[in-house]
Amino acid sequence: MYLALGLAFFYRGCESVYLLLQHVSDMPGYGVLAHPWWVPILFVLVVGHATNICTTLYLHRSMTHEGVKFRPAVEHLMRFWLWLTSAVITREWVAVHRKHHAYADREGDPHSPAVAGFWGIVLGGVFFYQKAARDPEVLEKYGHGCPNDWVEQHIYTRLSALGLALMLFLDVYLFGLLVGLLVWSAMIIWMPIMGNIINGIGHALGYRNFGTRDRSRNIYPWGIWILGEELHNNHHADPRSAKFQAHWWEFDIGWIYIKLLSFVKLAKVLYARSVNAKEFAAKHYRVAPTLEKAMPVIVAAAIGSSACSEGDQSDEGARDTMTQREGDSLVGELPIPGAQGVRGAMDAADSAEARQEKHDSIDG
Repeated sequence: MYLALGLAFFYRGCESVYLLLQHVSDMPGYGVLAHPWWVPILFVLVVGHATNICTTLYLHRSMTHEGVKFRPAVEHLMRFWLWLTSAVITREWVAVHRKHHAYADREGDPHSPAVAGFWGIVLGGVFFYQKAARDPEVLEKYGHGCPNDWVEQHIYTRLSALGLALMLFLDVYLFGLLVGLLVWSAMIIWMPIMGNIINGIGHALGYRNFGTRDRSRNIYPWGIWILGEELHNNHHADPRSAKFQAHWWEFDIGWIYIKLLSFVKLAKVLYARSVNAKEFAAKHYRVAPTLEKAMPVIVAAAIGSSACSEGDQSDEGARDTMTQREGDSLVGELPIPGAQGVRGAMDAADSAEARQEKHDSIDG
């Protein structure tokens, strides 16, 4: 019975939307942007870029990490745009992302390829996000400091889907029914796709400037397409910094936008990393002097753990071995007791692997 009522309600809703869209076709100027073929594509790219701007500047760098503060008019404009194009609720996005940093790449991370698998996040990361966003405990613990005015409560949260509906009618009016639906569909999946790329690829593939505890990576050095979010390892190394660039040859276009808004007094930078990558890494990502006496014990435990896990041929075991090797390599370079033994063990392992590969090639 409930299923039948649900289906009937869904059918009536679709019928009503279809009739409304038909009325849109009678309006003057209907489908004015449907031709030539490249106009709808350009529209999607421009709208997507604007959505990326609001996501990285407002949701990420301002609300979540508080590295920059925008004028109320600019802030509300970005809130409105996100409501119109993504139906994202600020408190939910902020809470899920803060929990991601609290448990990065370990149990409890809402969307980590180290926990859920690479393809699980790249293809379905949005579902992990939705699960965490519906958790009241996550919102209560991590969602503090977000807007709670009348508009946020009664429009952007309670009527979060209304913005997408309004954008649907606008797209159909500008591009016609078929092209308008395609443009609208591309627009609403834009943000989930960008999120899946950052949360999946940004924790699996790329290079690292900083030895963070998580598996964050810089996907590539020029953050233009996703406005600097590609520099994910740089961000995880210093989350509050409004500037994601770490080297002179890296580019963070999101930071350029912030500087432009700051220049015209529409934004105020609260914190941006000013030291270069080498100095920052030396200060925050090396073993503290107080731990040097404990390092031989840590090294011994690491070697013992590596020996105990020998023979584990599962994919997860392979990932853990790679992580262990990276850690051993870092320890081997430190001027502390036991480091020479680690270097010797790694060299011996490399020699053994080389001999085995040579032997296998001869047998083959």
